[in-house]
Amino acid sequence: MTADKQFNRWMRRAFILFLVVFAYIVIADVTIPMTPHSQVQRPVITVASRVAGEVTQVYVTNNQRVAAGDLLFEIDPSDYELAVEKAELALSNAKQINATLQAQLAQVQASVKEASVSLKQSRREYERMQRLLEKQLVSQQVVDQHETNVSAAEARLAAAKQNQRAVQADLGDDGELNLRLRQARNALAKAQLNLSRTQVVAPKAGVISNLQLVAGIQSQANQPLMSLVVEGQERIAADFREKSLSHIPQHAHALVVFDALPGQVFSATLRSRDMGIAQGQDQADGLLAQPDNSDRWVRDAQRIRVYVKLDDATLPVTLATGARATVMLESDSQGWAHALSRLQMTIVSYLHYVY
Repeated sequence: MTADKQFNRWMRRAFILFLVVFAYIVIADVTIPMTPHSQVQRPVITVASRVAGEVTQVYVTNNQRVAAGDLLFEIDPSDYELAVEKAELALSNAKQINATLQAQLAQVQASVKEASVSLKQSRREYERMQRLLEKQLVSQQVVDQHETNVSAAEARLAAAKQNQRAVQADLGDDGELNLRLRQARNALAKAQLNLSRTQVVAPKAGVISNLQLVAGIQSQANQPLMSLVVEGQERIAADFREKSLSHIPQHAHALVVFDALPGQVFSATLRSRDMGIAQGQDQADGLLAQPDNSDRWVRDAQRIRVYVKLDDATLPVTLATGARATVMLESDSQGWAHALSRLQMTIVSYLHYVY
């Protein structure tokens, strides 16, 4: 066989191999799509104090595991202890004011009763004088004087009732409904709440990460001071080309390998997929649209983010948040196609580990 014939034979074989590989890539991209653009995600809580002040003590260290409710750090409580004492004094003062008003109310109620009795007496005297006037036993001047006494008694009764209403309004409702006491108790509860917030505790169980907080820092209210990585709520975010997801059903089976764990293939399930990306969101900022002016004939494929979760295995704790992974989605998780997928992912895991 001549050299030209051998060359042509090898060229045909290479072309056939190229067609086979190309067909496999096209078919695999829609039936078992794979992406290396994946990473581990855990919820990260930024821990902040709800009150301002100097950090006096830090009770945790970097990478320390904490349980929900564990004390993380403490703010100087001096100012807030004084605020609690001030609120307690204000509550005592409110009670004293109410006690004084109660005594005044009892006094004005007695005055109302006394004025009412006096008015009744004056009216009886006036009526008696009128009967005596009809019999001409007293003069008109005496009757007029008693009439004046009645008017004066009525005025005293009206003044006493008005004074009673004023004291009653100042006193307010009785018992727990009293406005002055409610305001004082509310101020005391707020002061006590602020004092309790000087001790900052972990909202959830997790690991303290990137800790740079030290005693002496002046903390502002709601200013993040440390990060808490929550364990037990891990997920894997994977960015696939949008055309690769066109034939993948919801809750499809998935295979996951991690760059740091060569040879280990984990079974997972597609949990959800995002309905949009940042480039597709228009802001109501009053600006005109900015069309894409790229003249590239072959543009970058648009990627859509999906989330998968391991089925029967927990995510290794050695994998930090942001750890790289490779995810493959399967339309069918049975038969030779599944075995081929696992083999491919095993090879990929070693390649990524070496690379």
